[in-house]
Amino acid sequence: MEHQPLSADALVQKAKEKAPLVLLDVRDEEKFRTGSLQLDGVPLKHLPYAAMLEKNGLSELIATLPPEAQIVTVCTSGNKAEKAAALLREQGLSALSLHGGLTAWREQNGEK
Repeated sequence: MEHQPLSADALVQKAKEKAPLVLLDVRDEEKFRTGSLQLDGVPLKHLPYAAMLEKNGLSELIATLPPEAQIVTVCTSGNKAEKAAALLREQGLSALSLHGGLTAWREQNGEK
């Protein structure tokens, strides 16, 4: 099965349809504090990609996620988010990255 990144439009549509989504920002703490993607009714979690690679980092995150949720990983440009989504899929979760990351999201939505 192919795992194409999710476009910003598709993410907005899923949120409007009240699909069970969780946004997962995988950037480091410093970048996360500058702001992340916010969608009404969609929970946002933060776990840096580096922490996901540590022994317990991923299992602690997985324990907090609703099993039916589609996880959408977010980073600055989409590269790290795709690696994080692949890691989550290896754990049996439904995960996709946001195509183009926050950079593309902000450009499309007129944010700076």
